[in-house]
Amino acid sequence: MLLTGALVAVSSQGLLYAGAAIVAAAYLVVLLTVGARTTGILCFMGAFATAPMYRGIEQMTGGAPPTDVFVVAGIIHLAPTLIGTRLKLPIMYVLGLLLMAICSLISVMITGNLLVNAFYAGQWIFYVGALPLAIALWRPHYKIVDRLCWAYLAGHLLSTAKGFVEGSVNHGRYDGLTHHPNAFGIAGVTSIALVFYLFAHHTDVRTRVVLAAFAATSLASITMSGSRAALVVLVVIVLLVPLVERSALMGIGLAVVAALGIISLPLIVDVSGEGSAVSRLAGDGTAKFSDNVREGALSVGFDRFWHSPVLGSGFEGVEQFHNVYLEAAIATGIIGLLAYAAVLYPLARPLFTKHPMRRLTYVVWVFMGIAPTFPGLWDRTMWVPASLAALAMIKPDLLQTPRSDRAKETDEPEQSLVVAPQHAD
Repeated sequence: MLLTGALVAVSSQGLLYAGAAIVAAAYLVVLLTVGARTTGILCFMGAFATAPMYRGIEQMTGGAPPTDVFVVAGIIHLAPTLIGTRLKLPIMYVLGLLLMAICSLISVMITGNLLVNAFYAGQWIFYVGALPLAIALWRPHYKIVDRLCWAYLAGHLLSTAKGFVEGSVNHGRYDGLTHHPNAFGIAGVTSIALVFYLFAHHTDVRTRVVLAAFAATSLASITMSGSRAALVVLVVIVLLVPLVERSALMGIGLAVVAALGIISLPLIVDVSGEGSAVSRLAGDGTAKFSDNVREGALSVGFDRFWHSPVLGSGFEGVEQFHNVYLEAAIATGIIGLLAYAAVLYPLARPLFTKHPMRRLTYVVWVFMGIAPTFPGLWDRTMWVPASLAALAMIKPDLLQTPRSDRAKETDEPEQSLVVAPQHAD
């Protein structure tokens, strides 16, 4: 009764508070009904569903980031599963993450505005390091991984539907439920990367048709967004597929499609209209302004980097420089940038192995490809799904993966710091 009264009192303070009270009440009902572990899984599904448009939703909720709330709540509810599990991770990843944390701490301590810099540094370390580690400790069953991926696709589908209904917001560009057209395009290419993973794990024709529809919708969102980087990275990721799948036939098919695309390019540019990713890539009028803004930001960014290239100059304001790698170098110095690369490499490398979860690392490759043009050092749109790539760093015998994939396993795991016992989800 006291709890009900408190929720009613809060809801009477305004629409936003009423919404928060409804969410809190629903959370309590779910927790009491299904238990902490299932609630934790549902929280992670909520995080994945909101990640494609996390900053857009954040603006709607008055600055409260639902994705962060879901992630933290999920980790808390799954804590009994995580505690006591020892990890078996690549040495490079562990040392790189440790060095990243040290460089971030030094940068925060020697630069001004301690609280602001610590806040941003914490976000970077959490999403690049702590969240993948939590996923690795959790080692969810592959069916749960599938649900998380489906949740992301559903979230982006909702955002795309909003884009269709709302129309363009700036010179023929759409942003859906996100805060910027580029973020909309990035969510689209990330969704397609997840489709690649799901497509390989689902042989049912109906499921694959649904996945193809998601891929088509995501491709439309990339074109609508006008994001040239998202379109180029998508092309590169598609070209990687024959290498990942080790299929010469698929490579020939892609070559034919590429040839047809080149021949049809003038028609595609004409049909896509001004502001689309294809049109902007071809150099329409809306692209020049973006190029000038980006070039100016990079010039200022490199000036700031050379001011303190070794120790860095802090995290405050780095998002304005439109290059994740430059942002890392500015914030933590060249050593911090090298540590960052040491963390990314073990997450990306499994794509070319025979690990059953290797296709989850497509998202990491998407991030690395878009990073030179994107101001998102701690971006949730890519790092929430990219955290699943940590599963591809774990020995397959310790994971619950589809039997069809486990039977194909031949690769030896790379050298690790500690040996982990098998952990059941």
